[in-house]
Amino acid sequence: MHEFLLPSLYTLSGISLYAALHHGLIGIRRPFEQTHILFSLLCLFVSFYILTKALGYKALTAQQLVEVRRGEVMLVCILFYLLPTFVSKYTGVASRRLLAGLAIFWGVMGLVNLLLPYGIYYIEMPTLTYMVLPWGETVVDLRVIQLSRWHNIGWLGLVFVMGYCIYACLDLYRRGRNGRARNLGWGLILFFSSILYSGAVTYGHINFIHLAEFGFFGLLMIMSLGLTGILRSHERRMQAVLNHVPAVIYMKDLDGRYLLVNRLYESFLNMSNAQVIGKKDSELFSSKFAEMFHINESSVLANLIADEFEETLYLNGEAHTFQSLKFPLLDFEGLPYAICSISTDITESRHLDQEMHLLRRKIWHADRVTRTGAITASLSHELSQPLAAILSNAQAGLRFLAHDDTDLEELQALLQDIVRDDKRAGAVINGLRAMLKQQESPREIIDLSQCAQDVLELLHSEFITRNIEVEPNLTPGCTLLADKAQIQQVILNLIMNALEAMANQPAGSLKLKVTVDIQSEGKACCCIQDNGEGIPPELLGRIFDGFYTTKAQGMGVGLAVCRSIVEAHSGHIWVENNDDGKGVTFHFTLPIDTSYKIPIRPSRKRRKLPSLTTT
Repeated sequence: MHEFLLPSLYTLSGISLYAALHHGLIGIRRPFEQTHILFSLLCLFVSFYILTKALGYKALTAQQLVEVRRGEVMLVCILFYLLPTFVSKYTGVASRRLLAGLAIFWGVMGLVNLLLPYGIYYIEMPTLTYMVLPWGETVVDLRVIQLSRWHNIGWLGLVFVMGYCIYACLDLYRRGRNGRARNLGWGLILFFSSILYSGAVTYGHINFIHLAEFGFFGLLMIMSLGLTGILRSHERRMQAVLNHVPAVIYMKDLDGRYLLVNRLYESFLNMSNAQVIGKKDSELFSSKFAEMFHINESSVLANLIADEFEETLYLNGEAHTFQSLKFPLLDFEGLPYAICSISTDITESRHLDQEMHLLRRKIWHADRVTRTGAITASLSHELSQPLAAILSNAQAGLRFLAHDDTDLEELQALLQDIVRDDKRAGAVINGLRAMLKQQESPREIIDLSQCAQDVLELLHSEFITRNIEVEPNLTPGCTLLADKAQIQQVILNLIMNALEAMANQPAGSLKLKVTVDIQSEGKACCCIQDNGEGIPPELLGRIFDGFYTTKAQGMGVGLAVCRSIVEAHSGHIWVENNDDGKGVTFHFTLPIDTSYKIPIRPSRKRRKLPSLTTT
């Protein structure tokens, strides 16, 4: 006698168990794929069902046969609920009422099976009989001579399951999902054919063993291949999408080995996908770059949050700068199992930014030169006064030295005046040189109030010439990390705009208020207020646009330069009409650096120098 049936059933049970494990792992790693979880459960209970059938064929007593068949019915109830649930997820044809009704139906059938003394299959204790298979193997005959009415009711539930599965398959085909529909259709044909065949055996129309377990197994194998094919198709489509993304994309496991790279990554490395997958950075890059990648990715995995890094690599002999977004991939328990990176090549963008920065600085310098030219007369007066005073004091000193009774105290006072006026002229020249120099100067700790005060002193003669009353209100301690020349340029531009706005106003009423104070948000604010013509409300929103001006001779560059300088220092600039309807107030804010305090220099007191007659 050669045993064939039982080893075959054990083999089918083991294969079904493996399929359950395979799809269960897929479902765990892809929690959004509930289809794989349901199919894994279906495979698991089919494996138990096949094993139970094998035990039934080898039952030693009638009581053992009853208990084995009772367990078989329980598994059938679970399977005939899992099958339509799986089909609903696979096809997208969901019917909650039907699934709820089937759950109640098969639950009642399972409960009845447990309560009946001999289960659903038998109405009395069966007689243990045997069947000799064509190849000589002897097994217990599982056919039932006297079926209970509950067995027939079970067939009614099976008809509903078959009808729903066939309807869902046809609906899937009508929606154009032909591949999915074919896989499910062939599996259902094989499974329901085996069920009908087993029914014919049960009712005595065919003298052979049941084949439902083989039908279950055939359905599982067809659907397993179909689901695996769908998964691979998804991966191919995803790879196709990644290959067309204009960014370098890769995924690594926790050991740093590459799991996935896109086509752009391959083109940068001049290596194929097969040459990269499974390797580490140390095998592809120098130790310096491999260490940089390791540090950045370790930081992401330690914090379990996405982070951005700027990474520079030398590829094909050229330096490439990448903006990389790295993020961990987490399983359903929140534990990382891989890390992914999306890197954009920003090399060209960096070059453009540098060129734009140089161009912006040239524009700023041209604006400073223009503004300085506009106050040439005032600057000339600011320099002529100390120079004339130096000349007069020097001539007076010579006259004192010509006499025998030289008053040393008076001579000392004259020399002190010469030193003071020389420093004053030097301060004016140094301030102009700092503002007019074209090269970029490093940012330093400065005081915004001191910058405003220096500009006011530079324009002192301009205010006198225009008969403008200046009201400074400068709060000391507004320390900034900034380019002093650029901040002075902003203040100078805004003050000159205010002077031009008041040019047509009647004499004696011109006032300029310059205020610097600290805001509660940790910002220093500078306000320049005039009582000139003002700006129409509809133009306030465009006043800082490049090449837009309300003046007949203006070029529309000054305020645009102010905005670009302020924003380059992480600040904000705006303008408002005054509440009394006369003039406007320009405001700009800059972040305060509280790490250093600069004492403000007191305003220089100007004394009117007497006219000295030269000899």
